[in-house]
Amino acid sequence: MRSLSPVSRTLLLALPLLVATAIGCKKEYDTPPVRTLGSGNVVTIAQLKAMYQGSPVHFSDSANAVNTVYAVVTADEQNGNLYKNVYVQDNTGAIAVRLLFSGGLYQGDSIRIYLPGTVLSPYNGLMQIDSVNVDNNIVKQATGVYVAPTPTTMTELATQAGLGGSLQSKLITLSGVEFIPGDTGLTYADPVNQLTLNRTLENCSGGTAVVRSSGYGNFAGTHLPTGKGTFTGIASWFGSAAQLYVRDINEVQLDGPRCGVIGACDPLVSVSEDFSSVVSNSAIALDCWTNTFTAGSVAWRGRVSGSDFSAEARISLGQPSTMWLVTPQIIFSGTQNLSFSSAMANWVDNSLTAMVSTNFTGDVNTATWTPVTGATIAGQTNANDEWVPSGNISLASFLPSGYSGNFVVAFKYEGTAANSTTYRVDNVAVN
Repeated sequence: MRSLSPVSRTLLLALPLLVATAIGCKKEYDTPPVRTLGSGNVVTIAQLKAMYQGSPVHFSDSANAVNTVYAVVTADEQNGNLYKNVYVQDNTGAIAVRLLFSGGLYQGDSIRIYLPGTVLSPYNGLMQIDSVNVDNNIVKQATGVYVAPTPTTMTELATQAGLGGSLQSKLITLSGVEFIPGDTGLTYADPVNQLTLNRTLENCSGGTAVVRSSGYGNFAGTHLPTGKGTFTGIASWFGSAAQLYVRDINEVQLDGPRCGVIGACDPLVSVSEDFSSVVSNSAIALDCWTNTFTAGSVAWRGRVSGSDFSAEARISLGQPSTMWLVTPQIIFSGTQNLSFSSAMANWVDNSLTAMVSTNFTGDVNTATWTPVTGATIAGQTNANDEWVPSGNISLASFLPSGYSGNFVVAFKYEGTAANSTTYRVDNVAVN
């Protein structure tokens, strides 16, 4: 028999020991620690924002410190329009959250924000919680939580989306808005050069707001819709004006007839207009109304004095002016009355007339007009800015006998001298 070498004998003797070691050595993996964050003193978003008094607020984990706020994520980074920024909201307000690292938070996440290590301060008028680390500062409580958008107007955005305003950073919806004509042939942003661009959204009264979109957004190369409708997004702020962000391109529903498009407006059975949406000293642009001039260079403008909103006609630069403010098409029922209120300032002449037409199609020059007599209109015997009711005037006598079609009412102003009377109209009703 062949004898084993010394090396072989050593390996054979060691083998049982290796086997025993392998069998007896069972690896135990470390259990990850449970991630917990202190709760401390809890505040609402409104209370949190009120803590800013002109200097950045640095949060610490010291005893009795404010260190927790609960909120729901209303806009995230998924579509690329926001980067290292999300917006959150509770039932007291909303705020921007600036992240140290991108990702980890999604629309509908109900979260607890642990504030130590973060900073509360505004950036160009937008209040934000800065330096938030999702791993260290956020605990998710739930997902898929729905937050309803807040309906608002251009006027409210201008006054309430700024620092301290109730709409800042909120999810909002605007109705009756459209992109301005000069933007409708453009895309939201520049995806080729990855440039962030501004587009202008307007309402039918001339109010505007900027829609800012990133060139990295997945909709950056999408052409702007050309119609009018609703816009849902985030009401942010930059410098001195509101700045809107698209949260989801499907929430931009601008597919209806544009402001002032005559043929696209359905005839109405009645009209009631108090001019509450007009912008002071801006041309009136009410949905389906026509505002134009046939002499001079100005049309009817909005007049706002405190809580008093109205339409105003006055000459400009001492030029003779003729301007028309025409209602939408109205279905004649045979029994409708016209009523309105008028006021004047610095009377010189009776330069305001109410008129009706059955063949108006958008051009006041080609339509046939019949003056509505019998209406009381502010004049020489009235005080400046005194509102005078017209009374109820039956329209049947000013329309063809047996007429059963549509008609419009127009307010025609003719200012013929350098100091012609200024006229205002309000509370126009046909019913």
